[in-house]
Amino acid sequence: MTGLAIAHEALQDQILQAKARSQVLSIRGLGSKDFYHALHSDKEFQPLSTSALNGIINYEPTELFIQVASGTSLRHVEALLDAQGQCLPFEPPRLKLHAPGALDQGDATMGGMVASGLSGPARASVGGVRDFVLGANLINGKAEHLVFGGQVMKNVAGYDVSRLLAGSMGTLGLITEVTLKVLPKTLGECSLKTQLSTGQALALMQKLGQRPLPLNASSWLASVASSDAHDPSARVDMVLRLKGAKAATQSALASIQSDLLSMGLNPEVLSALEAQAHWNSLRDQTHSFLTTSPSVDASLWRVSLPLKALKQGPPSFAIKALTEWFGALHWVWADAVQARAIQKEVLRLGGTLSLWRAANGHEQDPILKGLNSGVEAHVMQLQNNLQRAFDPGGVFNTLRAHA
Repeated sequence: MTGLAIAHEALQDQILQAKARSQVLSIRGLGSKDFYHALHSDKEFQPLSTSALNGIINYEPTELFIQVASGTSLRHVEALLDAQGQCLPFEPPRLKLHAPGALDQGDATMGGMVASGLSGPARASVGGVRDFVLGANLINGKAEHLVFGGQVMKNVAGYDVSRLLAGSMGTLGLITEVTLKVLPKTLGECSLKTQLSTGQALALMQKLGQRPLPLNASSWLASVASSDAHDPSARVDMVLRLKGAKAATQSALASIQSDLLSMGLNPEVLSALEAQAHWNSLRDQTHSFLTTSPSVDASLWRVSLPLKALKQGPPSFAIKALTEWFGALHWVWADAVQARAIQKEVLRLGGTLSLWRAANGHEQDPILKGLNSGVEAHVMQLQNNLQRAFDPGGVFNTLRAHA
């Protein structure tokens, strides 16, 4: 029996024991996402560690896939891919900070990457985690070891359960293995920075989005404080990243520079080191905006909006936000009262609001718990039905997927 098989058997025994004792298990890898979606219950859950699920099972660079045990370090996998000139293009966050109990250097596991469903700055252009999941193995609440998907894209008959696991936050069962599509690293990359208003930023993104440009990521952040998102004096520092073939990237850069100059703006091309530092700070949540609360009562909120909702202009909170994904993703600091107003606007625009990190001492604030929800009733019913199918005994019912 292999080491992984022994680990699977031990984990199945722990799940059966928890079921017999009516215990709830909380799956944990290296602890980088302990804070995320963790405000829904005051109960103490029993930990279920994935530390024994470690290692590369199968990697075929020429076939563009990698199969790994779920407790394997994301950094280890990325180093292996990088040596072959490949990558996970959706830039999963490694979350080096704000992870109580995590390893000193901070890290994430492959299972946690899939279970959280989080992606980095390139999400809007390349797709998210679930778009790259080819297959997954899962131990459900009945301690059955199930296999879904495979190693190629066209391998699914019926429900694509392996992709369903992305964002499930461990509430459907324990992911033991995952197979992911990988891609070659691009040869051409450059980033440029300029300063403009929030309205100009959205208009520029809509204009560029209509052209066949290798736009990969964007961000903008207020450079002048303002309470009015429509104030023409409210300026933001915008950074755009282009990725693709070298010739296409250089051509697109020249085209965008021309557009910005025609708007009376002064674009600056960032050095490779400056660009890498900027995008990594967004990916890993080390950017100063994301780590520095403006007040003791302010919590950090994650707002996702459909791009079509932005055609009428930026939302009222935009000037105070760090914006990514061509305008679709906003990071906002707000206390409970401010968050209520933001939630109303977000729901009107067809988006979702979720609590990313609570203010110190507010982790169990009932107001924050109530606001941390954008799940519609019919979607919640589907979630509950899925959980009952995979976990009828509620062994993994931590409610973390309901945020």
